[in-house]
Amino acid sequence: MSKDGFTLRYLARTAAGVPRDLANTLVLSRLKAIRPTVLIYNCTWVCDARCEMCNNWKHGDRKSDMTLEQLEPVMQHPFWGAVENLNISGGEPTTRNDLAEMVEMFQRHLPRMRKIGINTTGLTPHRAIPMLTRIVEFCAQHDLLISARVSLDGIGDIHDQVRHVKRGFDKACETIEAMQALSQQHDNFQFGIAATIFAANIEDAHNILAWARTKKLDVVFNMLRFTDAMLNNKELQEQIGFHEREEEFMRAFFLDRVGEESVLSGQAFLYLHYADMIANGYKRTMPCPFRTQGLLLNPYGDLHYCENSEPIGNVLTASAEELYFKSENLAHRDHVTETVCPTCLSPCQVNVGAMKQFVPYAKFLVRAHQVKHDPSRHLKTLPTDLKSRIG
Repeated sequence: MSKDGFTLRYLARTAAGVPRDLANTLVLSRLKAIRPTVLIYNCTWVCDARCEMCNNWKHGDRKSDMTLEQLEPVMQHPFWGAVENLNISGGEPTTRNDLAEMVEMFQRHLPRMRKIGINTTGLTPHRAIPMLTRIVEFCAQHDLLISARVSLDGIGDIHDQVRHVKRGFDKACETIEAMQALSQQHDNFQFGIAATIFAANIEDAHNILAWARTKKLDVVFNMLRFTDAMLNNKELQEQIGFHEREEEFMRAFFLDRVGEESVLSGQAFLYLHYADMIANGYKRTMPCPFRTQGLLLNPYGDLHYCENSEPIGNVLTASAEELYFKSENLAHRDHVTETVCPTCLSPCQVNVGAMKQFVPYAKFLVRAHQVKHDPSRHLKTLPTDLKSRIG
């Protein structure tokens, strides 16, 4: 399905929840904690890549991953009934033989779920292709939107070097071709590639973009970030963190992408967010659903409010509802909101956060329109309380 068509279909479904979102954002979340509407489930740390910018693969332990038999009783609780958006990540999700059954289980227990996202390396096509095909067909049968992206961090040898996998680019391309063909058969399925940009592959960013265009592939670019709850990579920050050269390149690169994207696109929102943070000294301008209505669940059952929170407990020893609403845990979330959120780079579910917070989203649309038509105005459009460190 085309990106614009998929976006419009998602927006149409989102519109049905606008009254509830407004009530949650403007009233309820200020009075009490509300149930999560967004869930990220890192289903395993096991991975078929050895990426330079991520240490999840070093922590993979299949014997410690929650089994489906352990996970299903957790998800049967009514607490999860408000979840609308689910993202399944890792590690590499397709290393789990029960991934398709896992999606089917989530469909049974998340009655409001509108959309599922799956991130994959695509490095084991003989396993990934049939598994993802089964999932897409299941979602089509149950009127669920699904998006999937294959990670591609360079063209040819660059990708192989970043991922430390022989013939990694060729293997990923095999999965990409199969998934692109599948997306043309199912209008509930949006497919694309994702690239994480950092010093090791920054010179190849334009090559990735050009290659994706020749293949008519949707591509999203992400800035590398450092978070142990999501990537287990904080120890790498001094070694591969950003310097002025990378920041100057990325700000210009992301502003170019804003100019090319529809202002209604979640990617335009993401790219303007990145450009803003580089320009203003990493002061966040982007709404985030995890502040009030998100959760991150990791492979061994540890529950986090977001990728920057400490574990608030383990769902194998206490109910998620008890952990989520526990007073000292909510105090921890408030602490994260006050101390970490103002400089958080994370793009997780930013489009969802925008749609659930009408006023910030409206302001973004105005700014994105201005920047799209005149990128030189970017610094002038920054919120007045966030002074630029550039220019």
